[in-house]
Amino acid sequence: MLKFLNNITSPVRVLDDCVFCLNVVTESEAHIFYKNENVIGFMDKFPVEEGHVLIIPRKHYENIFDINRKTYLEIQDLARHVSVAIRDVFKADGINIGQNNGECARQMVMHYHLHIIPRHCGHEIGWNRLKQTEEELELNSRKIEKRLNEINNIDK
Repeated sequence: MLKFLNNITSPVRVLDDCVFCLNVVTESEAHIFYKNENVIGFMDKFPVEEGHVLIIPRKHYENIFDINRKTYLEIQDLARHVSVAIRDVFKADGINIGQNNGECARQMVMHYHLHIIPRHCGHEIGWNRLKQTEEELELNSRKIEKRLNEINNIDK
């Protein structure tokens, strides 16, 4: 079922059964470091590395096959800025940026999302999920937000 959020300038389509629509777009359960009318950047609650983040559109799009070009490009542009902030905050040697489309491609949440994962030379990712506390996630979110504002003058 569709719902519409009216707490921002234009209504946003959200789905009752989408964890990102219910918990992130509504801002009820997310450690958000960036938001505007169209996109949200937040900490992955089950990261594969410390500093693993996601960027999503506020409007529900299932995957790359139905997201509109303008929103897609806005997410990609934000990913450039966020990657620099994550590299700096977590002293990363590199960054993985990934996006899965469809169940057979291992898309777990059927809401378009882009992963940004800091990488360190000599440390392999086993793709096991780390256990981080809510406090750790919030602290990392604030660090990324601060660095974004310092280097890009991006307002939350």
